[in-house]
Amino acid sequence: MNRMCASFTIGLLLIIATPIHSLRGVQQGKTPMSSLTHSFEPVLSNEEKYLNMAELLGACWDFSSVLRKIGQTTLARDFESNIRKAEALYKSVPSNRRQSLESLLLLERESGIHGPNGQLQDYSAATGLLWIRRYLEFHLDMYSAILASRDPTDAAIDAYKTQIEPFHGWALRKLFTVRLSTMMPPREDLLAMLGNFQPQDFGQKEEQMVLKDLSELVSIWRPIVMQWRTTYEDLDLEDIRRV
Repeated sequence: MNRMCASFTIGLLLIIATPIHSLRGVQQGKTPMSSLTHSFEPVLSNEEKYLNMAELLGACWDFSSVLRKIGQTTLARDFESNIRKAEALYKSVPSNRRQSLESLLLLERESGIHGPNGQLQDYSAATGLLWIRRYLEFHLDMYSAILASRDPTDAAIDAYKTQIEPFHGWALRKLFTVRLSTMMPPREDLLAMLGNFQPQDFGQKEEQMVLKDLSELVSIWRPIVMQWRTTYEDLDLEDIRRV
C-alpha cells in the first residue's frame, strides 16, 4: 500500500498548504460544501443500511470536482485515481453483484487477490475505497472540531492522530505533525477556502453560510463512514499495516 499512501500524503499536505488567492469565485447562495451534501445524501440506504455503489462513486466524483473548484487540482487527481480503482471493478461485474459497497468488496475478496488479515492488493478497489474513506474521516473529524470552534491547527492535528497516524511509519508521522503544526491557515481563511470565497469578499454572512453548509455535510458524512468502516471490518478488509 506504499504507493497509495504516498499519493494520499502528497495530496493531504497540498490541501493544507493551498494559498487562498488560488480560489476562484463562488455561486451566490451555494457553497461547495452544500453541493457535496446533496451529492452524498442518497449514498446511504436508510431502509437496508447499505451504501449504494452507484451513488457513492458519483458523490466521490463530485467531491473531486469540488477539490478542483477550490484549487486542489493535484489532490483531485490522486482522489480520482482511487475512484478509478473502484470503478474498474464496478464496471466489470454484473449489476446484481455491484449494487452495494458490501457486495462489490465481497466479490473482489472472493477472487482471492487479497492476503489474510486484511492485507489488500495496492491496485484493488478495496485499497482505493479504504483510503478514500480515511480521507473523508480525517476531514469529518477536522470539520467537526472547527464547528465546535476549535483552532484549525489543533483540529487538523487531532484528526490526523485519530484517523491517519496509526497507519503511518515514523517518518511520515514526523512529517505530518510538523506540517500540520505550521501550515494550517487561520480559521477565517480556512472557512473562506471551504466556501470558495475570495478573502476580501468573506464577511460574517458568508461565514455563517459556510458553517451551516459544513454542519450539514458533517451530519451526512458521519453515518456513511460508520457504515463504510463496519463493512470493511465485517469482510476482514481493514488493512491496518503501517506504511
